[in-house]
Amino acid sequence: MKTIIADGGRFLVLIMWLNFAPQSDSCPAKCVCYSEPRPTVACQQQGLFSIPTEIPVRSQRIFLQSNKLTVVRSTSFSSCQNLTVLWLYSNNISHIEAGAFYGLEKLEELDIGDNGNLRTISPTAFRGLTKLHTLHLHRCGLSELPVGVFRGMFSLQYLYLQDNNILTLHDDTFVDLANLTYLYLHNNKIKIVTDNMFRGLINLDRLLLHQNRVIFVQPRAFGDLAKLKSLFLFFNNLTVLTGETMDPLSTLQYLRLNGNQWICDCRARTLWEWFKRFKGSSSELECDVPDFLAGKDLKRLKSEDLEGCVETPQIQTNLYTSKAQSGKFPSTENPQGDTIPRCCLGDNDKSSILSGKSRQITHNPLKEKENMSKTKFKDPERTKNDTQNKQNDGPLGTLSNTLDKPLENMNPNLIDSLESSTTSSKKKKKCSKKPRSDTHCIKGRGATLEVLRFLLIPTIWISLAMS
Repeated sequence: MKTIIADGGRFLVLIMWLNFAPQSDSCPAKCVCYSEPRPTVACQQQGLFSIPTEIPVRSQRIFLQSNKLTVVRSTSFSSCQNLTVLWLYSNNISHIEAGAFYGLEKLEELDIGDNGNLRTISPTAFRGLTKLHTLHLHRCGLSELPVGVFRGMFSLQYLYLQDNNILTLHDDTFVDLANLTYLYLHNNKIKIVTDNMFRGLINLDRLLLHQNRVIFVQPRAFGDLAKLKSLFLFFNNLTVLTGETMDPLSTLQYLRLNGNQWICDCRARTLWEWFKRFKGSSSELECDVPDFLAGKDLKRLKSEDLEGCVETPQIQTNLYTSKAQSGKFPSTENPQGDTIPRCCLGDNDKSSILSGKSRQITHNPLKEKENMSKTKFKDPERTKNDTQNKQNDGPLGTLSNTLDKPLENMNPNLIDSLESSTTSSKKKKKCSKKPRSDTHCIKGRGATLEVLRFLLIPTIWISLAMS
């Protein structure tokens, strides 16, 4: 009996030793493997061009950052079912095969940031990572995120998407991320924050949108962000932000809106009123227009400062990149949109909204046309006989209706003008290019038509006689 107990004790010791002893025999080349505090394979900064194939199956952490990896294959980690942490940042990864992370149901942290050639991600790249709480996708050259890329990632809490080239986000991109608390989107190229862009983020605590190109935030964009505490929108191209847009942010504590080009007239009133109710910390909102308020903090203005509507010509917009933190470049877009807000119209004009480009009073086009007809084509000699010789609307445009007018009544001076009306095209262009006056050119054309009439009438008579 004692022998059986002794053998059992030795067997137990052997099992414990196998569990905790370093697995140096199965550790990949150029890597360091250890078991405490968790089974780990550390291969960072080893100049690796491919992911090692002999990774121990019981590894829980794999560090492959700062190498020269170019692709993550579907079989790279298929045997590592216990993996909880995977670092692949700062490589040259340009492609992640579909199913590369399939089966890693215990994975909690995935860092594939700082892979500038990645640029695109498969819609199913992260499918099945239901326990993932941290995902790094910063500095990957991403211009968009595919529809449904975060589907089913119910445990995600931290999402890093900063320093990419993202232009827009599809509606409901984050709809499954009810537990997300930190969303980093700064230093991208987002222009419009749409109503459904952040739908579903009911527990979001921090939203970083600074250093983008945001020109407009739609009214219901923050509708689900009732628990948001920090909102950074500084260094964008905002000119107007309404108080109604900000109303859902009932728990907001830190707000940064500096570095925009605020229009401080009636369009800013609702935001000004919202700040009267806001109890948190905020940066200054420097007015850009009107000129007499330029540089002043919108929050500190008086109510009378926000009356009326100011002229808002196209404002230069700021573009911020990771290399240049500030700088002004002309933009072809109108940040204020294409319409004048109703507060800018008089009481009699609020039934219609004019074009945003027609803010100044313009001349009546009918009146301008009338003035042109009075001055540009004025012919003293012809106006005397306007009531007697009305012009028809035929192809020649100015032939008289009285073709049977006696030839002897024709002005003999018109015949002298025949030579000038039938000269080379060079002389004609000279008149049209550098006219002595409009009257002179009209006279010349009138003479030409009179001569045509002089030549046409005998032909008509001959035709009538022969018939």
